[in-house]
Amino acid sequence: MKSYQLLICAAAVLFTTVPLRAQTVLTLEECRAMALENNGQSKIAREKVNAAEYDSKAAFANYLPKVSATAMYLHNSDNINLISQEKQERLAAVGTTGVGLTGSLISDPDFMTLYLNDPSLRNVANYIVGKMSDEDIEGQLNRIGQDLADDLTLDIQNIYVGLVSVQEPIYAGGKIRAYNRVTAYAKELAETQLGGEDQKVLVTVDEAYWQIVSVANKLRLTERYVELLRQMDANVEIMKNEGVATASDQLSVKVRLNEAEMSLVKAQNGLELSKMLLCQLCGLELDSQITLADEMNETLDIPLDRVMYTREDLYENRPELKSLQLAVSMYDEKANIVRADFLPTVALTGNYILTNPSAKDGLETKFGGMWNVGVMASVPIFHFGEGMNKYRRAKSDALLTQYQLDDARGKVELQVTQYEKKIAESDSRLEMALRNMENAEENLRIANIGFAEGVVESSTVLAAQTAWLQAHSEEIDARIDRIMATVYLRQATGQLENGK
Repeated sequence: MKSYQLLICAAAVLFTTVPLRAQTVLTLEECRAMALENNGQSKIAREKVNAAEYDSKAAFANYLPKVSATAMYLHNSDNINLISQEKQERLAAVGTTGVGLTGSLISDPDFMTLYLNDPSLRNVANYIVGKMSDEDIEGQLNRIGQDLADDLTLDIQNIYVGLVSVQEPIYAGGKIRAYNRVTAYAKELAETQLGGEDQKVLVTVDEAYWQIVSVANKLRLTERYVELLRQMDANVEIMKNEGVATASDQLSVKVRLNEAEMSLVKAQNGLELSKMLLCQLCGLELDSQITLADEMNETLDIPLDRVMYTREDLYENRPELKSLQLAVSMYDEKANIVRADFLPTVALTGNYILTNPSAKDGLETKFGGMWNVGVMASVPIFHFGEGMNKYRRAKSDALLTQYQLDDARGKVELQVTQYEKKIAESDSRLEMALRNMENAEENLRIANIGFAEGVVESSTVLAAQTAWLQAHSEEIDARIDRIMATVYLRQATGQLENGK
């Protein structure tokens, strides 16, 4: 007895010196919200929605003009000479050929061919023939010849090119419009898949939440059962001392009490593990001290609202069916994209080109530019049936997806029917559990009265207590099953959302 008292004192000191961690009370809606925020698959699905949004914006940009700029520098080892080196030397020495001015002008075919028709050259020739000496004439002609030879040499050792181009599609066989539709369907598909992932998370959280509520209620039930057995053990001890009960009766009660205490420990551990699972789903620390809003309720409320839906709502709301329907539409548009590859395409183009040497002014070493506009068309003529076969393959994929959609619709309708029957079955089970619990309560009351008056054996009371425990446990399970049946039906009809 002294050691027991010392243990109590030590526990009292411990509780007064070590602060208890605050309990966090969570509702079902709060658990759902935290789980949706924390779930990895939901994060992936949300990012896929963002990616699909970017694809949609990129597809719309195909309607708009595309502007590009190009720059280039090129170094060549040599320049371009329009005449040979020999002719350049002859032009540079046209005034000193040794035959005089008249002979040079008449006998040199290059000079006659290239320069005689030049008005400025004729004026110079007339002037120098009439006014200048032979030496001056020769020098002047040499300079003119050298200038002409230099003009016939193009300086292209350093080339700079700049290009700004604008292209606007006019007709692309419907590819741009089809591609925009595909990306729009892809975005809607990503959002639908996100909704499906969210519904899976909600179901998982609901299962964990109500599992905790169930274990907590059964834990309190087991505690009451242990108290009943302890009270009975004390009564049997008194009755044995008075000679109206046997040692066998007392041993039977103690065995049942030990079993109940062991069940109590298991229930406590089960409650702790169940809360750890919920903390993990909600993104909380595993050792977080949480209490659920429905955990302490003696009676669990059953949702009375019915899940209303039509077949059209089912097809529209169920994520799997909606995803397949979107996939069918996407394959149809992909078939249009394949067909567009083998239709004519027309585009409007415009360019501005800047070069050095200038291409429009005798290839002088300066920058010069020019612009142009035009229309570009491309018409596929013959590809040995490639386009037709690709188009047929795309239509086959769309038809295959349609078959999968039809099959999934039948399975979903069957699943919804099963969950509806599950709700009706849960209602019947709950009604029977309530009747059994009332009977077990009355049976235990009568057994206790008879045992107190000595007309009922301890084994009868133990059996009544066991029946009472089982009836209450079945009533808890029936209520939880009824709550989850509604959750499963909402998921099956695509109506499960946070707050419902």
